Amino acid sequence: MRPAARAKSGYYPTPPRILDALSHLITNPHHRPGRLLDPCGGDGFAGGFLKRHLQTVDAYAIELDKQRAAQCRMHCTKVLRSDATVAQVQRDAFSVLFLNPPYDTMRNGERAEYLWLKKWTPMLQPQGIGIYIIPEHQYSERVLEYLSTYYRDVSLYRFPDPEYDRFQQTVFIGARVRTPNPSQTVRNYLWRLLRAHSLPVLGDSTPAHTYTLPPLVLQGDIQFDSNWIDPLDMYQSAHTEGLWQDRYTQDLLTFHHTKPVHPLLPLRIGHLTRLIISGLFNNQTILQNGRHWIIKGRGRKHTKELAPITETLHTKDGPEERIHYRTMEQYIPEIRAWDLTEGEQFGSYIIVNC
Repeated sequence: MRPAARAKSGYYPTPPRILDALSHLITNPHHRPGRLLDPCGGDGFAGGFLKRHLQTVDAYAIELDKQRAAQCRMHCTKVLRSDATVAQVQRDAFSVLFLNPPYDTMRNGERAEYLWLKKWTPMLQPQGIGIYIIPEHQYSERVLEYLSTYYRDVSLYRFPDPEYDRFQQTVFIGARVRTPNPSQTVRNYLWRLLRAHSLPVLGDSTPAHTYTLPPLVLQGDIQFDSNWIDPLDMYQSAHTEGLWQDRYTQDLLTFHHTKPVHPLLPLRIGHLTRLIISGLFNNQTILQNGRHWIIKGRGRKHTKELAPITETLHTKDGPEERIHYRTMEQYIPEIRAWDLTEGEQFGSYIIVNC
């Protein structure tokens, strides 16, 4: 990837004027529900713009950059913060595909424009509307072959000036076919426009052909996730689904009883000691033999010396004794009790080492 592209993670957003011109080519007169997919979501402006234009469409977007993904969530219905190459998305599930891919050569020598076209077209449902934005000089033989195999009712425009001057970008629009089949007619039409450099300018005149949002094929929830997990998404999911929302887990974590609960068997001294030093009774007042005490427990670290070990080594000079001194760290339970009974001993305390 070029240095400038690396700095922006290959991000070149579609200008608002281009989106406005595109909106005149796609209509939803029947207010049908639908889904729009933008695999290069960016800040979400493009997906959100088309979502508002089509009114009853949910916009799905994928964006890896953390800041842009956060902006994208303000515009789109569902945003997946992920590398788009490892995203797992339902096939044949989207009414509209908005694809403005990276303009770059990959490490294996393949062009990103062609690879992204191959990857994301299958997510578009039959008769779904595909929008593909790439530079004019990137219409290779393979790109033309793919477009003429998977799309019909195609249109091809170039960006208006001055936007066209930067990357010589074009907009391809077509309806995905149900069964892929090469069309020489479509291929010749695209090739003739490109070879003559006579592409119509997007938004200059009334479009010769417009596209109507098709009925949604797949109803209900669809697969839209990734092997790459955003830690923020993981945190939110952990608090909205799974064990956190399981009723039995909540019962274990929440103490609902209002009456004292007695153990099945009497607690031993060791049990009581550990309850006290755990802080269970901290700042609790107890009454014993007519005196009021407030107690606090803690664990005190203590280093205990163990009996040394004598080891006899046989060396060339004869037997040799070595002494190993050992210590062991222990936590000693300690309970402090302050006397709160009125009188001379008020405020005095005792320390009990258990």
